[in-house]
Amino acid sequence: MIGFKPALWDGSDPLYAPGIKWNVGKNPEIQYPQWNPPAKYKKAGYAYGPVKLDPPGRKDDEHQPARALRCRELTKEMLRWFEEQEKPKVDPSTWKYLIARYQTDEFSPIHEVKANSRAGYIERLRLLEDVIGHTKISTMTYESIKKLQNAMKQKGRSVAYIHRFFSTLRMIAKYGKALQIQPAREVSETLSAMKFQMSPARQVAPTREQVYTIIHAADASGLKAFALGIMIQYEFALRAVDVRGHWLQTDEQEGGIVLDGTRWQDGLTWDMIDNDLTRMEKLISKTRKSLTEPYIFDLTGTPEIQARLKEQRPKDAVGPVIINPRSGLPYTVHAWGKTWSRLRKRTGLPSEIRMMDVRAGAVTEAKSLGADPYMLRDAAQHKDVMTTSRYSRARSDAANNVVKLRQSRS
Repeated sequence: MIGFKPALWDGSDPLYAPGIKWNVGKNPEIQYPQWNPPAKYKKAGYAYGPVKLDPPGRKDDEHQPARALRCRELTKEMLRWFEEQEKPKVDPSTWKYLIARYQTDEFSPIHEVKANSRAGYIERLRLLEDVIGHTKISTMTYESIKKLQNAMKQKGRSVAYIHRFFSTLRMIAKYGKALQIQPAREVSETLSAMKFQMSPARQVAPTREQVYTIIHAADASGLKAFALGIMIQYEFALRAVDVRGHWLQTDEQEGGIVLDGTRWQDGLTWDMIDNDLTRMEKLISKTRKSLTEPYIFDLTGTPEIQARLKEQRPKDAVGPVIINPRSGLPYTVHAWGKTWSRLRKRTGLPSEIRMMDVRAGAVTEAKSLGADPYMLRDAAQHKDVMTTSRYSRARSDAANNVVKLRQSRS
């Protein structure tokens, strides 16, 4: 801010005390310090101050750093107030107001989700604000919702896009209802009586042969860690994030592997694997709140994974298991997907075989071999069977098997 040193924000000068003034009492040896807001801010309406700074004393006594810190805190509080006065006021009857509250309220549900989920929410909220932020909440009727839906269809928006948009609107309206904002309550109740078409579930599930084609191509390219990661994903039906991890926004004061304001987390680390390479212990990131016990994976049934772990294990056996050789750091989400795509193209596999389908391939193979729904649920680290059923892509085979079983009775 103009008129203040950088030390106001970064604390580089611990004796910097903006706004401090000293008053002399009857005893000239003792002075009484005060913090005073500058005239510019008083004129703007800032009514806080002067503030007495304890204890009285001398400018260069042992309390000087503490007084300076207090002055900087009071000054920053004043500047934050001033910035708020400069901002254009948001009409509290509009969706923009409610969207902003969802993102900033102390007790908003957005603070209860992980950083990667929160980033996705914010992106969806930005879209919602662009489309309806300027409109009043009270004008959102059943008819206006249907018109908005039809307009999106006419623009060629996908079924998934439209469903995601109205799911976000439903979430915000529900929050407004919790805040006892009456128009939001009415919109929430209207949306609860409406259904929006969902995009059909993906039916692509890579086979074991296709997955191992990628793995062998990774080996040939010198990407040993990537090959190991995909193998672990497939053989244990793990999400990619629980193998390679991901980089999330963080306070750089936190420990761990930090880069450009992000910290790596949720991936496999060597301390999760025992010294004999016989078991792997992993708390599943997505279900850590509902399934709080870590999974214990038996590695003895996957000797190739054991061999690869032994080959790649560093001497100190600490840190992430899967490292990108180009950066010397764990893979980003983008780099992991791009590596899969590049290897898929090189091997000539169909473009619809995506890395995101590796788990579905594992579950589908297990189902075709006769695993019951509850075995599949646990193997896929799901909380319920219904979730697992979305990952099983062999529905036609299952239906035909039922026909064969019934025919065998005749």
